[in-house]
Amino acid sequence: MSELVKRVESAVRTLAVETLNKFEKKKKVDSIQELVILATYLNMQKLDEVKNDLDNVMRAFQRLDALIDVVRELKKTIESLQAAQTGDVAKLLAEINNKLDRILDKLDTYSVESL
Repeated sequence: MSELVKRVESAVRTLAVETLNKFEKKKKVDSIQELVILATYLNMQKLDEVKNDLDNVMRAFQRLDALIDVVRELKKTIESLQAAQTGDVAKLLAEINNKLDRILDKLDTYSVESL
């Protein structure tokens, strides 16, 4: 964040605290500017909350993408095991692979790459 933005935010916070202190002491608000300062402060707080929520969502998508990579590796491992097996074991591994395919289809729907 630029230095100017930090200074402006700091000034708004300071002015908002002063105005809130007035309200707490039951003093009358002198100007519309004080109300604008409070509204600006509330908007800044809400924007910070939205930014934090978006950061949390992005981290969740990144974890989901990491999970997709793990499932793909597991699928490759099972495919190589399946190639070396016969009979019931091969059928069971094929069934596991089919289920992993379904899992990957659902996970890919919610991955960052699909958005």
